[in-house]
Amino acid sequence: MKRVMIAVSLLVSVGTARAACTDPAAAASVRADAEQQCPCESASGHRSYVQCVARVAKMAAKGGSLPKSCRADVVHCAKQSTCGRSGFVTCCRTTASGKNTCSVKSSATACTPPKGGSMCVGTVPSCCEACGAGSCVSVTTTTTPGGVTPTTLAGPRTRTVMVGSGGAFMFSPANLTIQVGDTVRWTWGSSGHNVVSGTGGSANGRFCSPSDSGCDNAPLSNAGTTYEHTFMQAGTFPYFCAAHVSFGMTGTIKVE
Repeated sequence: MKRVMIAVSLLVSVGTARAACTDPAAAASVRADAEQQCPCESASGHRSYVQCVARVAKMAAKGGSLPKSCRADVVHCAKQSTCGRSGFVTCCRTTASGKNTCSVKSSATACTPPKGGSMCVGTVPSCCEACGAGSCVSVTTTTTPGGVTPTTLAGPRTRTVMVGSGGAFMFSPANLTIQVGDTVRWTWGSSGHNVVSGTGGSANGRFCSPSDSGCDNAPLSNAGTTYEHTFMQAGTFPYFCAAHVSFGMTGTIKVE
C-alpha cells in the first residue's frame, strides 16, 4: 500500500510540473493580445489583471494558437508583474557570484542589492523583460539634512522595445509610457520590419527608422538592427511597421 501511495505521489508531481514552452513566439503574440484586452496601466487590481490574462491564454490554447506548454508561461509573466499594483516596481538583483533574479517590490526603496552584488529597477512591468539590456535603470540615494534618504531613478532613461521578436508581427511592449527626455531603443528580433510614426499605415513624419528621414518610404531592417529616438515633448505617439500594419503590428509611445 505504501509503495502504491508513493507511486501515485510521483505521478501527480510529474503531472503538475510546468513543461517548457515550445513556441516562445506564440507566447509573445498572446501576451500582446492580452495587453490589448487586459491593459496593464488601467488594471484595477493585480488579481483581476492576472485572471484576465489567464482567460486570454486559455482561449488561445483552446483555439490552437498557443501550445498548452506555453499557457503557464503567459500567466507566469502576468503574475510576476506590477500590473494592478500601484507604486510597485520590478527589482533586478545580481549576486556577487553573478546570479540574476527578479522580483516585484512595493517601491524602489524596497529594491536593495544583495551583499557584494548590485541591483537596478526595471522600467517595464513584468519580470519576464525587466532585467534585459536597456530595461533596467540604476538607483541613487541622496541624504537630506533631516536624515532622510529618498531613492530616485537616475535621470533620462533608455527604454527597449523589441521588433518582431521570435518572428511575431508585433512590438513588445506594444504600449509604452515614458517621461519627457527619455529615449526609446527599438531592437529588431527578426528581419523585414521598420518603425514609422503615424496611424493606419500613413506616416506623419515625426520619427522613423533608421534615421528619422524619408519616413514615407522607410526601409525594412534586418535582425539585430537598433534604432533610437529621444522624445522631448509630452504627448501620445502611435507608430507602425509599414510591412505588417495589416497584421496589427502597431505600437504607442505615451510621453508624460
